[in-house]
Amino acid sequence: MKKYGLNFDFITLRVKNIEKMKDFYLKLLKMKVLSEKNEGEKKEIVLGTDTKEIIRLISYGNESIESQEETNVYHIAYLLPTREDLGNFLRNCIKEQIRLDGVGDHDVSEAIYLTDPEGNGIEAYADRDYNTWKWNGNYVIMGTVEVDTEDLLRISDNMPDFVIPEGTKIGHVHMETFNIENDKEFYIEKLGLDVVSELPRAYFMSVDRYHHHFGMNQWNGNRKIPKKENSTGVEEIYITMDKEKFSRKFSGDKTVIETPNGIKLVIKSE
Repeated sequence: MKKYGLNFDFITLRVKNIEKMKDFYLKLLKMKVLSEKNEGEKKEIVLGTDTKEIIRLISYGNESIESQEETNVYHIAYLLPTREDLGNFLRNCIKEQIRLDGVGDHDVSEAIYLTDPEGNGIEAYADRDYNTWKWNGNYVIMGTVEVDTEDLLRISDNMPDFVIPEGTKIGHVHMETFNIENDKEFYIEKLGLDVVSELPRAYFMSVDRYHHHFGMNQWNGNRKIPKKENSTGVEEIYITMDKEKFSRKFSGDKTVIETPNGIKLVIKSE
């Protein structure tokens, strides 16, 4: 797998019903519970693989479910190591009777889309071999056609029951925005990202010619800003950048910046 100079470590997800959300992610991705703790009103559950934290669920007991107009993340995308793993994930969704929102073959990857019980968008995907991606100058060619789900099920037919594979990680984050041109400039200036694809009212940005580390869209034109203080949703995204890229933008070895739509990016140097 190609190495990139920006990698997502984990996210913190503010939730209303922490036990229900824990059960959903255990059922969907067959994650492991790495830790659970209560500190007064605050409850925290860490989920991931045996060796890597991926999601940190947090509840203070006073959350309100955010509406579609308030959400600041379109989806969090979980990158599975292989296409066979994606097929096995699909098998698990069928077995557990988990409703899918859709599927998409995007040329560079194949993806399955879902929504968790509190309305957070989810993408589970597998990348195609980087050497098969096609580029038009500095823009990667991405489309959307139907995924061959029958073939995904065929290639995973002899695999054991799905559990989250080692190597699974957050591959990209797709934001919702109220001022897309402003947000584009924020990610270029603050993180040194390059625009590698665009659609009407949407940009896809990355480092090192990945198909995208961050996506952003302004498809929900009625979106309200700011997000309420106690509403549910993604609060923090933890990121590691290679030393050279980090030092171009930041001093020290760790920094925290806030995106225009109110999410904290906790960024450390590799």
